[in-house]
Amino acid sequence: MTQAAQTVDPEVLKHLVEIGYIGLYAFGIFMVAIAVVFATLFSKGNLSGESVARIIQETNAPRFATIVLIVASVSVLTVLRLVDGAAAITLLSGVAGYVLGNAPAPKRPGSAPPSKGPSAPQ
Repeated sequence: MTQAAQTVDPEVLKHLVEIGYIGLYAFGIFMVAIAVVFATLFSKGNLSGESVARIIQETNAPRFATIVLIVASVSVLTVLRLVDGAAAITLLSGVAGYVLGNAPAPKRPGSAPPSKGPSAPQ
């Protein structure tokens, strides 16, 4: 064990373990809900694996899950004093910049959707 981990208050560790259990239960409930949704979609018989893959890609679910895991990891490492405050702020600022930089532009009413490339001659 490192020197930084030995100086952590036992109460803080106890609370982190409790938060971990709550997160694990929440993740389990979330996964059951996702399984129910996909089971419902597949029971209709009109969705293929390609359709489900396209739905997942268009919803940005993997990106959102990654961001949540990064923020949670940085928070835990900061509480355990394995990462100092300046490094945590730098990491979280990078995540915030990524999220805000990749946010879709708001749609204007009456505007045409962007073209997918040069139009074919008719």
